[in-house]
Amino acid sequence: MKINKLIQKTFALQNDLTDCGVGCLQSLIRYYGGDISLETLREKSGTSKTGTTLLGLFQCAKAIGFGADGCEADIDALIIHGEPVILHVIIDQKFEHYVICYSYNSLGNHQFLIGDPAKGLEYWTKEYLEEVWQSKTCLTLKPNSEFQKKVQTNSEKRKWLKNLIKEDQEAVYIIIFLGVIFSLLGMSMSIFSQKLIDDILPKKKISLLILSISFLGFLLFARVIIQTLREFYIIKQAKAFNERINGKFYSSLLRLPKMFFDSRKIGDFVARLNDTQRIQMVIKQLITNTTVDILGIFISIGFLFFYSWKLAVACIIVSPIIFYMIFRFNKKIIETQTNVMQAYSTNEANYIDSIRGIEVVKGFSKQDLFVKRNKTIFGFFQTKIFELGKLNLTISLYSGLSLVVFLLLILGISSYSVLSNELKIGELMAIIGISSSLLSSITNLALVTIPIQEAKVAFDRMFEYSSLEKEKVEGLEIKEIESIEIKNIDFRFNGRSRLLTQVSFSLQKGNITCLLGESGSGKTTLTEVLQKNYLPEKGDIIINKNTNLKDISLNNWRNLIGIAQQNIQLFNGNILDNITLDEHLNEQKLQELISLGFDKFINSLPQGFLTLVGEEGINLSGGQKQLLGWMRALYHNPQFLILDEPTSSLDKDNRKFIYQLIQKLKFEKIIFIITHQLEDIKDISDEVLFLENTQVFKLSNNFELVNI
Repeated sequence: MKINKLIQKTFALQNDLTDCGVGCLQSLIRYYGGDISLETLREKSGTSKTGTTLLGLFQCAKAIGFGADGCEADIDALIIHGEPVILHVIIDQKFEHYVICYSYNSLGNHQFLIGDPAKGLEYWTKEYLEEVWQSKTCLTLKPNSEFQKKVQTNSEKRKWLKNLIKEDQEAVYIIIFLGVIFSLLGMSMSIFSQKLIDDILPKKKISLLILSISFLGFLLFARVIIQTLREFYIIKQAKAFNERINGKFYSSLLRLPKMFFDSRKIGDFVARLNDTQRIQMVIKQLITNTTVDILGIFISIGFLFFYSWKLAVACIIVSPIIFYMIFRFNKKIIETQTNVMQAYSTNEANYIDSIRGIEVVKGFSKQDLFVKRNKTIFGFFQTKIFELGKLNLTISLYSGLSLVVFLLLILGISSYSVLSNELKIGELMAIIGISSSLLSSITNLALVTIPIQEAKVAFDRMFEYSSLEKEKVEGLEIKEIESIEIKNIDFRFNGRSRLLTQVSFSLQKGNITCLLGESGSGKTTLTEVLQKNYLPEKGDIIINKNTNLKDISLNNWRNLIGIAQQNIQLFNGNILDNITLDEHLNEQKLQELISLGFDKFINSLPQGFLTLVGEEGINLSGGQKQLLGWMRALYHNPQFLILDEPTSSLDKDNRKFIYQLIQKLKFEKIIFIITHQLEDIKDISDEVLFLENTQVFKLSNNFELVNI
């Protein structure tokens, strides 16, 4: 029963059956004391809308620190194994599903303890397991030395946050110090009221009254000045922190592998960048209001002890009760706020997708469809906000009612003390003022858990991306590329079938090599491997007959290659900015580029190089974008030129110009052309390859397939 309780705490319920595989994997991670988000597991397992495969789970498990094996087994083998295993089952004879078999109860009910992502923990009989476990395939997992436990993850999070805020220490200390002074001066009115009622007015001490008012005025003016100075340091710290956290997160984001971006929506990146503001807002609250509130409580209780120990004791007893009433909502707050942020990311992605595809939407008159889709997605987002709002109202209601009871208790005790001649009327007024300040501080502290939890969720989401392994940029430096030999390359996306199998061919300077293939056959994926954007599963790419591509510095390699693609990504700016992609212009490179024959294109533009392209090149035609892409690829004088459907958007004259340019460059560079139209490039190609059924074949002079 002890292990059963542990499993109940760690098993993650998933509402979406497409996540059943990674749901099982996350449960085992928590079972063994780790903590990895579902999003990371989806990425590493290749989980899509249709789920993932056992291979995807195997690859993911190996990547996160498990010793994993895919096996075929039977019921008896499960019993003997005695450790958690992920099983591939078929429910109701039609639904493929993954469950965890935790253990077999040989002493009790003789049943298997099963963790089902759709239902939770269940006990299955041998007969039922035999019925649904038809494939007899399973995945055994056990943590190895690379498995990172939650304690280590939390330590890294604290270290990351500490590095972010260490430069703010001086400002934080100043803000806290000024806050303490501000809080103490706030008590001056209550103390003055007590002295005024109990001492100055009854005895008609005019001179003392004038002196006291003057001193009070000085304190109040000082309070205003201190508050202004404090706010200045607050906004100064906020500016510095926001610039620092945004810069570090954005820099970290851009250094992640390209494959990471290929599997995510832009809206999610935008939402996570906006999370930086949530973190700063909470830091601001903690170093301003929260710190002052904590000190205010101690100061207020100290004054209450001075006036009445009974009231102080009552406050000490009641305050933790009120705080606990709010704190018990923490788990629900985290869950609800996580749902809001995820819904926000989906909503942002929907806006971006629909606006980017406005041409398609209008071209097929599908406005109503996208309006309906937006209504559903935005409605879901608003529902999650509404649920969070209801939770906040519930917390506020509980805290409000509790504080009213608390205030009435203080008022009752202090009033009775006045009637019993234990307190003076002025002291009663001072106590009421101090109690109001105390109540305000308790309320703020009780409710501060809400933004703190929100910031925690935002921080975890940011840390998740920031902690991912970056591209390896170190390596050997080479100065030129004479030859590229591809040897037995295998490649597949996680959890999917192979796209490339035992691919071998060579590229030489002076030769134009063309690769043909149907759409979706893996041509573009092969170019991603050649750019070091994707890493092959097996095989080697040898540069200049002596250096492995994996050993070459990433920046060095990419500085030696140029890519002219079918779809050109342009940035908001002018033509020159989009060609150079640099702060500084190299006049010599630009003149050499123009001399290749691009002067006609530049002269046709309204302002030449200074013509604004607009957002995503909206001011240019498809052909103009592709010519601009050619100029960008050639500006840095690459030695290896990858051309992916390089003339797809060009008219007849411009295609002829590009073909002539390719032939002119063939003796200076290695040229590799990707296309599915042989007619366009057969006259300029020295070698034609064909990618079919994950393998590359050579095309003979008679256009027949030949094994390489």
